[in-house]
Amino acid sequence: MGDYNGRGNTISKILIIVVMIAAIVFGASYMNKRWGKLRDVRRQGDARAIVEALDYYYSQYGYYPTVSDDDGDGWDKSNDAGVEGINFLSELVTSGYLTAIPFDPLNDDVYYYRYKKFAKGEYGCDDDFYVFQIARFETSGNSLGYGSCPNLDWTKIAPLGYT
Repeated sequence: MGDYNGRGNTISKILIIVVMIAAIVFGASYMNKRWGKLRDVRRQGDARAIVEALDYYYSQYGYYPTVSDDDGDGWDKSNDAGVEGINFLSELVTSGYLTAIPFDPLNDDVYYYRYKKFAKGEYGCDDDFYVFQIARFETSGNSLGYGSCPNLDWTKIAPLGYT
């Protein structure tokens, strides 16, 4: 009978350890999802601020900021590895429309912001325009934004992001 109690004690200790490990794994997974939602909230706030700053910039100067840190594909990106601080957001900070250069909370090859300026007539649009995109959100249910020209729907370029 002493043997049986020893085995029961061992089994209950193992069971407690398994339950604790499962709770830690579940908790970590839950918190990662919560942090992803919080990062998406920041992305949406950054998008509103950047779009507003770009519109104010245009109303003051009559044109949108130039693409100054082109990495070959025509887009300024928040994750460009070029000279620090030289991108379209710098011009908005210098002009006083943004207080600091915003960047994606993760700012890697998947999650980043990007901007491109277009001239009147490109893709069939009647006026100069720009495209600002959040490349990707971590959770679903976020606004995909808006924007299209007769010859291109910009929301299709970043289907999991914001245009």
